[in-house]
Amino acid sequence: MAEEICKHLGCGFAASVTEHHSIRLIGGNNSCSGRVELQRYYRSGTVCNYYWDLHDADVLCRQLDCGFALSSGPGAMFGKETGLTWKTNFNCLGNESRVLDCPVSFWEMFSCTHDNDVSVVFQCSKDTHIRLMDGGSSCAGRVEIYYNETWGTVCDDSWGSLEADVVCKQLGCGSAVDTISAAPCGSASGQVWLDEVRCSGKESALWECASSPWGQHDCGHKEDVSIVCSEHKMLRLMNGQHSCEGRVEVFYNETWGTVCSDVMGIELMGLEAAEVICKQLDCGRALDVDHRRKFGEGSGPIWLDDIACNSNESFLWQCSSPPWGEHNCDHREDVGVIYTEQ
Repeated sequence: MAEEICKHLGCGFAASVTEHHSIRLIGGNNSCSGRVELQRYYRSGTVCNYYWDLHDADVLCRQLDCGFALSSGPGAMFGKETGLTWKTNFNCLGNESRVLDCPVSFWEMFSCTHDNDVSVVFQCSKDTHIRLMDGGSSCAGRVEIYYNETWGTVCDDSWGSLEADVVCKQLGCGSAVDTISAAPCGSASGQVWLDEVRCSGKESALWECASSPWGQHDCGHKEDVSIVCSEHKMLRLMNGQHSCEGRVEVFYNETWGTVCSDVMGIELMGLEAAEVICKQLDCGRALDVDHRRKFGEGSGPIWLDDIACNSNESFLWQCSSPPWGEHNCDHREDVGVIYTEQ
């Protein structure tokens, strides 16, 4: 229809609405704070706060590559403008890429004073982090977000596999294996940052998903959500006299398996790898690396082979080795270690 009108009036072709609209922040201390100014068909004006909310602010923040909204509201925080004021209902859901992708409506406004100009302050995304706590590894546990200089949790309302997948992908932990509510990894304290999170699965960070505004929730910490990702790994020692000696076993891909004693295919696993295991399990000093099946043969997969460590790693799987499950061993070569008890 727009193209037919343009043709009939001799105006060329129909352009998208965003070609004649732009939005920016002015008067702030940096590029991520200031008074919101909207240019529409070459007429610039401020935005009245009547319909503005944190969903709109979050989208604008994302559009400007500034992270997430810390505060948003009226009050002429960055000085009063003069001239035109736009009464603008952006109607953003919170997951759009640009505010002008929202189903926006415009009115020129004369009754809204510049005391009601929308001002925003954003937080850079580099200051927002995510982690999994109390689950036994960095790829399992209670979901926690660092926002506004404080760690807080995520409520399990509306939470499902899509949301868990986004977190796993964001952390480099593969895909979601399980998502659990009712605080199975223990209850946290402090803030509940996100509630009613709804993801499409295409997001690269959890805070790109639609949700209630930051800090708005109807949850207690008994509803803190926990997840398990496919890259969740654990380490244990089996068949020893105490927890710091035994056959080395690794939990990976939802299955316990063993570690081959080969190092680079020709030597036996040495004390460097043993020191990493010792550090990971919080044991004492390494006394011996057992290649003689003192702790019996394992069963199931042999997950790691040809391990080469430099002793600086925090986890055994950070050492150099072939891909998981690739080996030329059998369970007669399952390695064990002996440490002093801590």
